[in-house]
Amino acid sequence: MTPFVLPSFTKTISQEHLIRYAAASGDFNPIHYDTETAKRFGLPGVIAHGMLSMGLLDHLFAPLYDQGYRLQEISVRFRQIIRPGETVVFSATADPAGKNTLKVSLCVQSQLANKPAVSGQAIFFRPDRQSR
Repeated sequence: MTPFVLPSFTKTISQEHLIRYAAASGDFNPIHYDTETAKRFGLPGVIAHGMLSMGLLDHLFAPLYDQGYRLQEISVRFRQIIRPGETVVFSATADPAGKNTLKVSLCVQSQLANKPAVSGQAIFFRPDRQSR
């Protein structure tokens, strides 16, 4: 089996996304909602939660879940900030890594940047039919 690209998607990150994520996660760090605080920390303004970007990656995995794969492991690195109003591309490539196992390379990149904001990998495993 050869590597294959999972369907990518784009999302414009809004202030509402930040508010909803903060409420759901309990992460009320002011750099995610207060411009002056963010600037005091050397940021250009309010930034999106890194974990919000990571959580949105799950939308990429729907085709794998439909095929019976289960997420076994995920790791990411946060490399660049994402600001409200930015449109972000979520993409992934899956590569067979053994019987019933896929290694998936992950990328989250703002359309305004030439480098990924988030990169990483996930391991998916599909149990044999008798163990489902």
